[in-house]
Amino acid sequence: MKNIYKLFSACALLTAAVTSCDLTAINVNPNDPTADVDYNLDEARLASTFRKSLPAIEGDDEQRVKSLMVDFYAQMLDGGNYSTKNYIMNEDWNQRMYRRVQNTIASLNIVIRNMNSKGDQYTNAIAVAKIWRVYVESIGIDYFGPIPFPKYTEAEANPPYVSVEAAYTEFFRELDEAVVLFDKNNATPIFSSSASDILYANDIAKWRKFANSLRLRLALRVSEVNAGLCSEQAAKAIASGVMESAADNAYIPPKADGGWGNDYNYTMFQITWGGPLKMTSSIEKLLTGIGGIDWPAGVVNHRALYNSGTATPVSTHPAKVDPRGPLMFDPALDGGKWEGYPYGLYGSQVTGEYATSTLWPELGILIKDGAPYKSRKYDIFLYEEICFLKAEAALRGFASGDAKTEYEKGVRASFATWGVSGSADAYLASTDKNTAGTSANFTDVSGAGNSVLEKIITQKYLSLFPDVAMEAWNDKRRLNLPRMDVAAFRDELLYDNNNKDIKDSRNFIKRVQYPQNEIQINKVEYDKGVALLGGKDVVNTPIWWDKNANYCTSDK
Repeated sequence: MKNIYKLFSACALLTAAVTSCDLTAINVNPNDPTADVDYNLDEARLASTFRKSLPAIEGDDEQRVKSLMVDFYAQMLDGGNYSTKNYIMNEDWNQRMYRRVQNTIASLNIVIRNMNSKGDQYTNAIAVAKIWRVYVESIGIDYFGPIPFPKYTEAEANPPYVSVEAAYTEFFRELDEAVVLFDKNNATPIFSSSASDILYANDIAKWRKFANSLRLRLALRVSEVNAGLCSEQAAKAIASGVMESAADNAYIPPKADGGWGNDYNYTMFQITWGGPLKMTSSIEKLLTGIGGIDWPAGVVNHRALYNSGTATPVSTHPAKVDPRGPLMFDPALDGGKWEGYPYGLYGSQVTGEYATSTLWPELGILIKDGAPYKSRKYDIFLYEEICFLKAEAALRGFASGDAKTEYEKGVRASFATWGVSGSADAYLASTDKNTAGTSANFTDVSGAGNSVLEKIITQKYLSLFPDVAMEAWNDKRRLNLPRMDVAAFRDELLYDNNNKDIKDSRNFIKRVQYPQNEIQINKVEYDKGVALLGGKDVVNTPIWWDKNANYCTSDK
């Protein structure tokens, strides 16, 4: 009986313990979301757009869009014998760029809609999404001309093509909105983890400067078509606060995993795939002789050193050179020549030495400490560009300020970027001219090719090398500056190959053709886009802000 009582008591205690415990968790799926956690998936969506949206990131598209199109059109680098250099389009490559822009805008629109629905909690993240939306779409618009610019206020099944003018109006409006959102001083950071913000690590002050700097860049873009708008937006950008030093620079770092296509992508083409990316005749002419600085001693081809342990010393080179030049370009892997490759050769013209890529100078920033420099950050927007934008705005009366001061700040900032600050004073004082006739001295305006505007845009061009070539191409179309060679051969259905006049801006490419699959899958909107373009869907049709202006006075 005693044992039965003990057994009954134990069972009673066990029953009480079980019935007094909450066993609900046993039936809860740990993989299902619950209402007490904020699952903000839009953070990841926004963060992913930074790396995926540019014509300059991620492997295959980087090569095809940036290296084999934009770099050709800016005449900064020659990546090989591809017909795009001759203004003949490649359908697949055009589709790649078009998709990148449209997919990114679609993602950003989802982010903005979703975050807007949650009140003021995410104002800082919404501001960044708006800024990046303008950044990406402006690249797409300046690349193709009128393209779809889907609204973020509603989902559109088939967004219409919009005019370049309408898009620029929207750009300035959205940048206004972004700055206002930042100025609400919301305590919620852009991202819950600063590591998600690969540009500025949640630094709102720097994002605000980026927004204003982008506004200034776009303001100068409309200088030839709407001087009043240019002046209004430039003044607004400067007053609100643009980049103030190199500390405000915007970069995209390579991915930490170092996987294929995630490093500094130029290293793939020149080192992994064999390249090389050659110096063009046009950029050589801009670098040769200007500034009166002697060619430095000890210049070698670093890829040769990496490949075999034996460096190729420079052989042929100019007596005087911009000190950034020998850093931008190594002498040829074979023979050590430092001389630009003729621009725009085609077919039967590519013979003899022109058919051997290793006989020409190549991009010289891809080796560091004897190894491929895969960890180099990708330039997105640098302070020196702001200086040159302000210099042009002051020179042309679009904004207040001293053009000479801003010009010299820009040169010094670029020299600092390239590690040659010690040569800046002598360089800026020199009246020695480059092959185009341009000197670095601001007050020296003697001779053809040596106007103040030519100086500003020449120095801006050199400061954009090599990652921001898109802006160099934009200036070429807007101003016909800096001085460039006319391609040896261009699509003969659109160009007169006997016309080599460097002062005729119509001799250069004006836009990239729409992907032709738009005709098959989206013809109604495609036709509207061509109508908005105001001309044929061909590469010599200028877009809205390109008025075929010419500020080039060089006679060489």
